[in-house]
Amino acid sequence: MAGSPPTSKSPSPKESSPKESSPKESSPKESSPKESSPHEQTAPLEPTELEADEGNIADDDSALGENDAGSSTASIASSIYKFRIENGRSYHAYKDGIYVGPNDNSEQDRLDLQHALCLLTFDNQLYLAPIFQEGETPVKRVLDIGTGTGCWAIDFADDHPEVTVIGIDLSPIQPAFVPPNVEFQIDDVEEDWTFSEPFDYIYTRFMTVSLANWPRFFGQSFTNLNPGGWMEVVDILPPTSDDGTMAPETALYQWSKLLLEATEKMGRPFGETMTYKTQMEAAGFQNVTQRVFKWPQNRWPREQKYKELGSWTLENISSGLDGISSALFTRVLGWSKPQLDVFLTDVRKDLKNPSIHAYWPIYVICGQKPQE
Repeated sequence: MAGSPPTSKSPSPKESSPKESSPKESSPKESSPKESSPHEQTAPLEPTELEADEGNIADDDSALGENDAGSSTASIASSIYKFRIENGRSYHAYKDGIYVGPNDNSEQDRLDLQHALCLLTFDNQLYLAPIFQEGETPVKRVLDIGTGTGCWAIDFADDHPEVTVIGIDLSPIQPAFVPPNVEFQIDDVEEDWTFSEPFDYIYTRFMTVSLANWPRFFGQSFTNLNPGGWMEVVDILPPTSDDGTMAPETALYQWSKLLLEATEKMGRPFGETMTYKTQMEAAGFQNVTQRVFKWPQNRWPREQKYKELGSWTLENISSGLDGISSALFTRVLGWSKPQLDVFLTDVRKDLKNPSIHAYWPIYVICGQKPQE
């Protein structure tokens, strides 16, 4: 999950950042998972049901590589940098409280790692929408909503120097030196969009829990696309398992259930991802497709690709567990931080447990604005 937003009349620092490797797409077979989590699964999944590795999985059995991304910020308005400090973490100042994820260095490192995880998931492809196929509308302007540290926007701009890329977020955590065709803006996607020109491609990733009104968001996205333009949404659902090993008595199940409770209470439910396809069609998009991938929670699968994905997912979720949980549990559910810390100790044990065959469903939905 990442902090996010869009519009055009706000400060727009020009910046650049470290470049990560980039995935090229694969398409495993689809299957429907059996219910085993606090949320319902209805969409078909890309991979067939993952087969568990019954052999010993050592704690140090990791395929995780180095991620040396740095981050600096451009100088915008000073008030934007007066971050809220809470439970030892910093949070965005602009539209304080809208997004519950932190924006400190630890979270920035996690966002960079998560970008690499996405590339690995999609076989080094930055996007799955058919935006550069023959006969499609030429891509000249791209909007990245919820850009975070700007990794995706920078990679896309590097690959396509002829395209102007605008990245938007609530937090000014993007790098200071970027390709000349990238611009970052601090803005709120839930406000009216005021871009001077429409876009040919709109991309957004892990915005779940960030928005209270998804139909309005998809409506504004549709309005701000050129005819023939594409929108691509990548998002996540809480963990589940196909074989019942993520049982109700596990701390991981309880944590997931409490996340859903907290996000529903604040009006930004974690389970909204399953409705995106229908909402995009209602907004007017056509040729809407949905694919669902799997992030194994650790190295429990037998297949090597999913073992590697499991290594990265374990690091991604473990390093982000406090950030994902703190604001929701303390602000919304009324827990004390010490109480939460004790609970998260048990959750971390479950995250590492190869006997719990949990995975995170990753949805990719693409839709096109009709040609006029």
